[in-house]
Amino acid sequence: MIKIGITGGIASGKTTAANCLDEQEGTYIFNADQKSKAHLKKSLSLQKKIINIFGNQITVENKIDFNLLAKVAFKNKTNHTILNGIMWPEVFLLINKEYEKIKNNKKYNSFIVDAALLFEANYQSFFDYTILVTANEKKRLSRAIKRDNISLENIQNRISLQMPESKKKYLADYTINNNHSFNNLFKKINGIYSDIISVK
Repeated sequence: MIKIGITGGIASGKTTAANCLDEQEGTYIFNADQKSKAHLKKSLSLQKKIINIFGNQITVENKIDFNLLAKVAFKNKTNHTILNGIMWPEVFLLINKEYEKIKNNKKYNSFIVDAALLFEANYQSFFDYTILVTANEKKRLSRAIKRDNISLENIQNRISLQMPESKKKYLADYTINNNHSFNNLFKKINGIYSDIISVK
C-alpha cells in the first residue's frame, strides 16, 4: 500500500486536494488534523498535561477551552513549539495506528494523510511520497478570513509560525500551485496521483 502525505500552509487548499482523491478507487483518506483535535478532546490525560504547562489561561471551569488554547498556542513561537512538542508524537501514533489497521485491506491501494505540519513534525520519512499544496499569501489570507472568521493580523501571525513554503518545496516530492480554480486543483492532484500509482 502506497503512503502519501498531503500538506500545506493555512488556507492553501491541502484538505480540498486530499478530498479530491476520495473519488479515486482504492484510496483511504485520513485527516490527521481533525483526528488529533478529536483525540485531544477525548483524552483527559493529554488535556491534563497541557493544562499543567499553560495553566488556567486556557481553562474554563477547570476544563480546556479550545478557543483559549488556540489563542495561547499562536501567541508566540515558544508556546507554539511547546504545544506541538506534546501533540506531534500523539498525532504520529494516530496515523500509524490507522495505517496498521487498514494496510492489509485489499479494498485500498493507497493510504493518504492530510496533515498541516507534516514537515514541521518531520513525518516525511513515514511516507512514500509527499505532496505540498501552495498558494500565494494574498489568496491564503483571503480564504482564511472567509473560512475561519478571524482577524488578518491573527492569520498573518499563524502563517509566520509555520515553516516557510520555500523550505517545504525543497522537502516535497510534488508541489501544486493552488492559486486558481477548484477544477484546476482537481486536475493537478489527480494527475499526480495517477503518476504515483502508475509507478507502483
